Amino acid sequence: MRLYLLLHRLRVPFGYIGKFFIVAFVAIHLPLTAALILLLRDRPADWTLLTVLLAATLLGTVLSLLALRALLAPVRLSEGALRAYEADEALPDLPVGLPDLAGRLMTTTQETLASFDTALTAARGARQEAIEAVRRRERALAEVTHELRTSLNAVLGFAELLQMQPHGPLGHKLYAEFVNDIADGGQHMLTLIEDVQRFAALRDGPAALDLHPVDLAAFGQRAARLLRAEAAGRDMDLQIRIPHGLRVMADSRSLLQILLNLLGNAVKYAGRGRRVALAAERTGSTVTVRVVDTGPGLTPEDLAVALEPFGRVRGTGERGTGLGLPLVRTLVELQNGEFALESAPGRGTTARFTLRAA
Repeated sequence: MRLYLLLHRLRVPFGYIGKFFIVAFVAIHLPLTAALILLLRDRPADWTLLTVLLAATLLGTVLSLLALRALLAPVRLSEGALRAYEADEALPDLPVGLPDLAGRLMTTTQETLASFDTALTAARGARQEAIEAVRRRERALAEVTHELRTSLNAVLGFAELLQMQPHGPLGHKLYAEFVNDIADGGQHMLTLIEDVQRFAALRDGPAALDLHPVDLAAFGQRAARLLRAEAAGRDMDLQIRIPHGLRVMADSRSLLQILLNLLGNAVKYAGRGRRVALAAERTGSTVTVRVVDTGPGLTPEDLAVALEPFGRVRGTGERGTGLGLPLVRTLVELQNGEFALESAPGRGTTARFTLRAA
C-alpha cells in the first residue's frame, strides 16, 4: 500500500495501468541497462545495436501497456458494473468461476449485486405492502368514523335540546349535570373523529391548500384564547411572544389547527403549574415558530412514539387519538415547511416548525 500511495503522490500518468507499468519498467530495465553498460564499457559504440535495443524497448513498452490494459479489464468491468447498478439498477453479466484474483473479483461483484438486488426488491415489496395495509386501515377507519359522526351529531343535537329545556325543566338538578356531561363527552369525541377524518383524507390524497399572507401573531392570539380556559384550569402560564406584523405564507385553517394542536399538547401534557410559550422569529425568508413547555420532557423512545400515527405515550393519563403531532407534521410539510420535536427528560419539550415568510 505504501508503494501505491507513493506513486499516487508522484502523479504517475495513465492511472492504475501507469503504476503497474512503472514498477515493471524499472524492474526489467534497471538490470538490463546495467548489463548493457558493462557490455559496452570496453568496446566502441555500436549504433546499430543501440538502435535495435531502443526500438525493442519502445515496442516492448507499447506491448506492455496494451497487455496491462487487457489484464486490468476485470477491474474496469467490476467498477463499471457497480456504477451501472448505482445509476440504473442494471444487473451486470460478468464472467464468473475464474479461479485467479481478477476472476474472483468479478464473481464476487456479480454475486454481491445479485444478492443486493434480490434483497432490495423484497424490501420494496414489503414496504409497498405495508403502505397499502396502512392505507386500507386508514380508509376503513375513515368510513367507521363517518358512521360514528352521523350518530354522534344526533346525540349532540338532543343533548343541546335538553340543555335548552324548551318543553320545561328536566326535574332534578342532577339531570342537567348529566346532560352537560353528555354534551362535553360528545364534543370531545367529535373533535377526535374530525382529527381522524382529516388525517385519513390527507394521507389518502392531500387537498390543495390556499397559501396566502397570514398574520402569525393574530392566529397565535386566537389559538391562545381558545386554550386559555383549559390552561387556567391547570394553573398554567400561557405566553405568546410573536412580533407584531410578522406574516407567513400559510393556509389559514391549517395554520390554526397546527397552533391549536401544538399548544393543546403542551397544555395537556406539560403538567399543572408549568409554563407554555409560543414564539416566532424571522431569519431571511423563513419564519421559525416554537412551542416550548417546561414539562417533564420525553425520552427518545417516547419521541418516536409521539410522532407515529396513533402513537400514544404511556403514563400521561390523558385521552387522545395519537394523531395530533402526525397531523401537524403533514400540514406543515404541505405548506413547504419543516417540523421537528425536541425533548429530553427533565428539560421540557420544544415543537418547532418553519414556514415561508410573506
